[in-house]
Amino acid sequence: MQNPVEEIKAKLDVADIISTYITLSSTGSNLKARCPFHNEKTASFMVSREKQIWHCFGCGKGGDIFTFIQEYEGLSFSEAIKLLAEKANVSLAGYQTLPKENFNLLFEINHLISEKYQANLFDKSETSAKVLDYLLSRGLTIDSIKKWNLGLSTESWDEALQYLKAKKFSDTDIFQAGISVKKKDGSGYVDRFRKRLMFPIFDTAGRVVAFTSRTLQGIVYQDEDFGGKYINSPQTNIYDKSKILYGWHLAKATIKQKDYLIIVEGNLDAILSQQAGTTNTVAVSGTALTIDHLKLIKRYTKNVILAFDGDMAGSNAALRSITLAWAQEMNMKILVLPTNQDPADIVKSDKNLWLKLVRDSIQVMDYYFQRILSGVDLNRADHKKIAVQKLLPIIKYLKSAVEQSHYLQLLADKLHLPLDILQSDLKQVSSFLENVRPEKKVIAIKKPSVSFLSEELLGIVFFRNNYLERLVNELEPEMMEESLLDLYKKVIIYYTKQRNLDNFIDSADLEAETKQQYIRLLMSAEQNMADLSGQELDSNFNVSLERLKSNRFQERRQLLIEQLRQAELKNDAIAQDQITHQINLLNKEITKLQR
Repeated sequence: MQNPVEEIKAKLDVADIISTYITLSSTGSNLKARCPFHNEKTASFMVSREKQIWHCFGCGKGGDIFTFIQEYEGLSFSEAIKLLAEKANVSLAGYQTLPKENFNLLFEINHLISEKYQANLFDKSETSAKVLDYLLSRGLTIDSIKKWNLGLSTESWDEALQYLKAKKFSDTDIFQAGISVKKKDGSGYVDRFRKRLMFPIFDTAGRVVAFTSRTLQGIVYQDEDFGGKYINSPQTNIYDKSKILYGWHLAKATIKQKDYLIIVEGNLDAILSQQAGTTNTVAVSGTALTIDHLKLIKRYTKNVILAFDGDMAGSNAALRSITLAWAQEMNMKILVLPTNQDPADIVKSDKNLWLKLVRDSIQVMDYYFQRILSGVDLNRADHKKIAVQKLLPIIKYLKSAVEQSHYLQLLADKLHLPLDILQSDLKQVSSFLENVRPEKKVIAIKKPSVSFLSEELLGIVFFRNNYLERLVNELEPEMMEESLLDLYKKVIIYYTKQRNLDNFIDSADLEAETKQQYIRLLMSAEQNMADLSGQELDSNFNVSLERLKSNRFQERRQLLIEQLRQAELKNDAIAQDQITHQINLLNKEITKLQR
């Protein structure tokens, strides 16, 4: 049975309703008019009868039949429903709110399988004994293992599936929770996680929403490799890694109490740090800090300590995190770790050393001064030049004139250079935001290209849904324009469930901004691609995909080149070899795309 909203949409045509307010004229498969929401001479207001949506390319407003009535009549959503229900002769008896997807089922599935995985870890089998020994050897206590609900997925291909199906969950439910994957031949499902150490991931409320899993190669199995060291849950309706910090549910009270947060890289780092007493510790779990992470953090504290390893702290990923945090006016410090050690190693060997390192963490600027200047030979002009090239863009980014003056003077003193020369050079350099973040530097130069290509690909997908599977298979999500990532992820989730995007705009979890992006791209595709043949559309898709991948590969190459320069400055031969190998691999991929 349809709910009133669906019934209204089924009975009323968006073009018919809009035409009672403004005059629409035909343009190809769509209708157009001068926008009623802003002054314009050329018509940029478009209506799609097929998709039942509207969008203005001038002011950016758009939506469905309800949003038009809300905008034009100045009504609330409830009032718009009442008005349109009368026009459609639809009863609102018993109607209260829009129906929302029941996420409790997904939470329950993840909770139950987490309990099952932990039961496996303590079942006293030969495999579980080896895994427990490994965890204990890393410094974890039994209490910590239980507190974090660590577990074990067995050798079975369908243990999780059969366990959950016995609990009356369907194949589809289990798949949507991220616990299973479809067989390659399409004949059914198998467990996503097999022969792995399981780390449940909790949301801010302490509910299990996903898993990170570690291979048991080297722990239980010696000669097998099962798909990489780590395998993670996919994006689901309850899990978005860009919004979740590992261990937050256990750390948040202490974060507020102590008014600072420690961020480490790995799950074991977070567990052992909390075990050592620094319970205000969380992990990024293989991703960089995001705006969503920082918004969450800022509600509790503005003081953050980054405890990344030496390579990470010097990388552009860390610099990007710092840039985002500074933009949020947060106070960032760096915890300097001993060479080739991570927090887990330090806590295991010397808990007091870890606590001292936390106390001795230093401001970001002081860290980069120490790190960059440590490799400078003051007798060599080229060394001084490189140091200035690295530090001036960071100094340029500082908003405070006092701080800029302080660090300029410090740099002049350290390098034995006249202050006025550095002041003059500072005026010529770009800021830290542009120079030190290669991905953003490229975007600043090539943004129209990257943005256009991302929008072109998504437009094709929205216009012809069958292209989505190809896009997912051939393009890493992170290659998409950053501002479109949330839309892209939600599209994938919806398509996985529905196998089309027909009613995507009505998704309960779709935010207004994301909905507007979808409508804009779809309407643009409707206008630009309606007359293209299947062959032409396919060609557009392939060309845009190749160009976007090439752009992103070149960005990665540029990042690696910068890392290579740093390694050369430090005379780190091993790092130079590793980075050079990665650059060569990227060069091969770029060459393939350019043929």
